[in-house]
This record gives sequence, C-alpha cells and structure tokens, in this order.
Amino acid sequence: MAVLRSTSPGQLGKYVIPTIDIIKSGSVSTATKTYKLKKSKFNEDAIEKFAELGMKGSSFQKDALLIPLETTDSKKQFIEIGTLNKPNVKYNLGDMAEGVVGAAITARFIYKNRNINAQLVYGVLRALAKSGVTNYPGKKGKQVEKTFKSANQNPKVMDDVRCFISLAEVNMMALLAKNNESLIKEYVDSAVKYANSNNVKKWSKLVYENNRYDKIEVLSDGLGGQKTTKVDVSVKITNDEGKLLPVDILVSLKAGDVKQFGQVSGAEFVKQEELWEQLFGYSSVIKPLEKKYDKLMFMDKQPDEAVYLVYEKVNQQLNQDLRGNKSNEILKKLSSAINYFATLNEDFVSLVQVGGGKAKVYKFDDIYSKLVNREYRSSIKTGASGLPTITISSGNDDLIQFRVKQEFKSDGKPYIRNYVEKLSLLGELLAESL
Repeated sequence: MAVLRSTSPGQLGKYVIPTIDIIKSGSVSTATKTYKLKKSKFNEDAIEKFAELGMKGSSFQKDALLIPLETTDSKKQFIEIGTLNKPNVKYNLGDMAEGVVGAAITARFIYKNRNINAQLVYGVLRALAKSGVTNYPGKKGKQVEKTFKSANQNPKVMDDVRCFISLAEVNMMALLAKNNESLIKEYVDSAVKYANSNNVKKWSKLVYENNRYDKIEVLSDGLGGQKTTKVDVSVKITNDEGKLLPVDILVSLKAGDVKQFGQVSGAEFVKQEELWEQLFGYSSVIKPLEKKYDKLMFMDKQPDEAVYLVYEKVNQQLNQDLRGNKSNEILKKLSSAINYFATLNEDFVSLVQVGGGKAKVYKFDDIYSKLVNREYRSSIKTGASGLPTITISSGNDDLIQFRVKQEFKSDGKPYIRNYVEKLSLLGELLAESL
C-alpha cells in the first residue's frame, strides 16, 4: 500500500481530513506495522498543525508529512505522518473544486456590488443541497441547480442568477455535505479570491448598475463537453435584447500546483509527429526516424529507446534553432501551441489555479510578447525509467518541459503519454496572483 509521502506535489489536501480521522481513532498503520497512538497534547497539536499545513499546497507539503506522532511503542516512540498508509479516498477534490468555483461566482453575482466571503459560498452550496440532486441525462453522474434572486441598484429590479453544477455522484455528495466544509475550505478561500477579481467584478457591477432585468447563468458542467472544451466554469448574461449570451468569464480550472496543461498520447509514430509539429513545426525533422522508431517500439519492445530516439533529435534541432536566426519563429510556434494546449484556441479562456487558499490566473492571449527578448536553450535528461524529458530554459529559470510517461495496455502493448508542463518561468510570465 502506498504511503502519504508518496503523494504527488500539491495533492496532499484530499488526504488531510480522512488522515486526521484515522489519527483520531488512535490506531494508524504504516507499510510495515500498525501503531497505537497516545492520547496526548503532543498528538493533538500534531493534528492541528497537519490540518493547517496539509491544506496549504505543495510549498508546505513536505513539512506537513514530517510532523511526528507519539506512539505507545517502546521501540519506536515517534512516527512521521508521511509514513502512514494513504487513506482510501473515493472523491476527487480537483473535480469538486469546479463546483466550488461555480458557487463562488454565483455568490458574487447574487451580491453583485460587494466582495464575497467564504460563508456566502457555503451558503450557496447549502441552498443547492436543499434544492435536490438529480440524475444527469445520458451519463452516470448527478446535477444540481437553483435560481437565486438578486437586487439591482434599484432594489425594485430583481435579476435571476441560475447556478448549475454537474459532477460524478461521489464528488457531488462530498461537495454538498455540510460536514465537509473543512475539506473544501482551501478551495473555497481560493475561489473567493477569484470571484472578487477584476473581471468577475466588472460583470457583476454592470448587471448591478444597469437597473434592468437580467438572467445570469453560472455553469459548472463537469460531465458535459469534456473532450471538446477546456472550459470548466462559464457565465452567460442576457444582452440588450434579452438573449442569453456567453461573456468572457471562461475558467479552465487546475486544483493545486499542477504543471500539466496539455498532452498527446499514443505509441504510434504519428502521435510524435502530431506533438512536435504542433509545438515547433518539426514533423519533417523527425520523419526519417519513423522506421527505426516503429522497430524499437513494436518489434523490439523497447519503448523507452524509441521515444528517446525522437526526443534526442528534437532536442538537438531545438537547441540549434533557439540559438540561431530561427529563434523568434520557434517562439511564435511555441506560443501558439501553449495557447492551443491550454485553451483549445477558445477565446477569453483563463486557466485558474486554486488551492491552499490562493488563486492564480494564467492568461494566454499574448504569450509571444512575454517570451521574446530572452535567450533560451534546450536540454534533455532521462530518469530512472530511461524515459526522456526535454526542458527549455532561460538563464537559471526553466520555462517549459515535455515529459514522457509509459504505460501498458491490458494486452501488453505499450502506451505513451507525452506531457506538456509549465515550469516556474512560464508561470511568472503568464500568471497573476489574486
């Protein structure tokens, strides 16, 4: 069984509450042994500290996992929380966060001309719970909706604010359960910051001051359009003719400090062509490698060597182009690819990162201007698995990386995932902290 310290960066939050419940039971298990815990002030303080740090995101994750617990075992008086087995968590906090952000935006449009707080978001969620959960048509999952009244500057004019959320059943039940408020607190606090940000404020102020009836729809449709859009939460408002139209509140949500914003998957060589053509226009660069790639991948059963063959060639060409007169052309192509992977080229989409009580907004409308006037280089490395990672850097700062993950299908055939991941410099260039 996996232990807590094996949790990916930024993903500890979903295990915090169930881990605390296990600790409070007085009996905990590690990979090798079950321990009884002392009923002590020391352990009470440890629980409190873990609850605080565990919900703060990846920067505090290591410290949270190092917190000791006092046992009754004479041979091992203390054990670290990170050594405990992961609790069985069925819900997905990242998916639940979509509903949280939808509720926060709804609260902002209900109260329009004032900043909202966490309690108002919880209020929306409780009202949704009371309205009743129903089955999502045509799919396994649940939906919930409620229309709220909202006053204009002229209090005689009342708008309708409809909130709609759809999620897998386990996530919906966890989201709407009142006793789970502490579980989602870090996302509620983050969502509040986004709902009070300038773009949402602009629209809520507009429908407050226009003193006419408007219908506002906040849609968090986690079960619909998953393959055709990157948008997780969107807003529609009626225009001058009373027609309901989308506005530029289009949220692609990332819960926690998630690097990945794109991927191309599949072991076939055409997938490598698709990836590198999209990124740099390199399909012709790697085309001569196709026969050797196919042999290594499908005949010799050496997928790591197959993908390394391609990645090595790309890295070689990329270094040459980044340092030569093709640098700006490569950056323009990369900028376009980043926008595609992040937004599927939909207009006005913002990637919003929530978690740890913080919120960041990434905008992709003018990437090239933020990338130019820097010197870049490319490097390649392999991990213990032998799978390659290409990193583009400027000075001491890493911009973006392209990483391979290898899986196997039930029939034993290899399956390759090529991840496109933002690194610190790209975050600094594109992100606004709220």
